[in-house]
Amino acid sequence: MTPVANAASPVDRRAPEESGAPIDCVLFDLDGVVYHGPDPISGAVEGINVLHEQSIPVNYVTNNATRTAEVVAEHISTLGISTTAAEVTTSAQVLAGQLAAQFPTGAPIYLVGTTGLAAALESEGLSVTHTLDDDPVAIAQGLDPDITYQAIVRACEAITSGIEWWATNPDFSMVGPRSRVPGNGAFIDMLSRLTGAQPTVVGKPSPHMMEFAAHRIGAKRPLMVGDRLDTDIEGGNSAGFETALVLTGVHNIHDALRARPGLRPTYILPSLRGLPRLIADSTQSSPRPTAQGTHGAADWRIVDGELRLDESAHLEASVVQDALRLAWEAMDRGDDVAPGNLPRRIHD
Repeated sequence: MTPVANAASPVDRRAPEESGAPIDCVLFDLDGVVYHGPDPISGAVEGINVLHEQSIPVNYVTNNATRTAEVVAEHISTLGISTTAAEVTTSAQVLAGQLAAQFPTGAPIYLVGTTGLAAALESEGLSVTHTLDDDPVAIAQGLDPDITYQAIVRACEAITSGIEWWATNPDFSMVGPRSRVPGNGAFIDMLSRLTGAQPTVVGKPSPHMMEFAAHRIGAKRPLMVGDRLDTDIEGGNSAGFETALVLTGVHNIHDALRARPGLRPTYILPSLRGLPRLIADSTQSSPRPTAQGTHGAADWRIVDGELRLDESAHLEASVVQDALRLAWEAMDRGDDVAPGNLPRRIHD
């Protein structure tokens, strides 16, 4: 654990209906949640700024290790959301904190990565090197879009030497301008195949990032918001936090229906515009769904192996959440449940 995460934990890991405490911190993924490239996602600026007005702390957790927290904060601020570097947690920061907790000040770390990771290591008092001649104590690997063949060969030599191998994040691919492009996970896979070794990975879905960010704030009941089940939601769940799948990015409601238990979100959000209402309602426990549930005028039921919702239910996030919980309970008993007329996405 990092020094921050080793502090006495203030996080209440009980179920929300048992804790009674309000959500007092929101952690956000970025791409697909707050912005797409240079542009804000509809509802993001509005929703987050309401949290600012209500003095609810926020933090942005990103697997991107190529950019510093300062650069990320500046990007978010240009969208109309005032953000400081202290409100950004990068996988590079978490990795540097892990290494600083294990090795003394000035310890040489073999770098496979770019400015963001190098800056994070140096800010923790560690020394960056690109040669085994400096007797490095560990390897820190992050994505390097400009990596050369020779740099890959040197990385293989460093890993084969037997020193500890740490990596920022396992994201296998990213969305490029014309196609999907290799992410850091693709290079981890290649280096693992070449060396037979496996790194310790700190980025999402590891809980380290969420714990690091929540403990910086001292949150008692954090909420993790993301658009990917296999990184954001799994990471938040593994940290024991409540999670919200926002439907402005990669995964949709059908994906959530099919998700295994560790990837299932607590809440569904059409966009961040609905986040203040979710937080306001979060201290109220909803009734447990049954084989046929009733939520106001909206019904849900499982009929012949299909999840069926009345038409009036399609625009209600709370109804979709309860319908999903009903389906998950049935699936965990061994039943097959098809989406039926469950929508893929809903809107505010």
